[in-house]
Amino acid sequence: MTNEAAETGDIVPNLIVRHTSRKLGDLDVYESCRRLVAGQISFSEFVDQVGDGFREVLDFMMEHDLHPGRPEEVLFCIECHATAGQRQTLVSQLGEIYENGRDRRAS
Repeated sequence: MTNEAAETGDIVPNLIVRHTSRKLGDLDVYESCRRLVAGQISFSEFVDQVGDGFREVLDFMMEHDLHPGRPEEVLFCIECHATAGQRQTLVSQLGEIYENGRDRRAS
């Protein structure tokens, strides 16, 4: 990110937001998951809202610069880079994020 963009607060395409100082109030887990997948909250804001239950998959996505809004890319990277022992946990946590993030009004 350029210093100019950082100073003006411009949005930089493909940048994963890892931390902000925004105060979101209390979001339920469903809204938090929906916003994470949509790229509307950062990983740290997500953890602030739902706790550490998704820590492994969030750390994996940050380590590999993955966006939660691209599930196929995340799954591919899990298959390529995670150990056999990590895969089940990562896929399970990722699936829970997407399941919780679905629009509940459609149900």
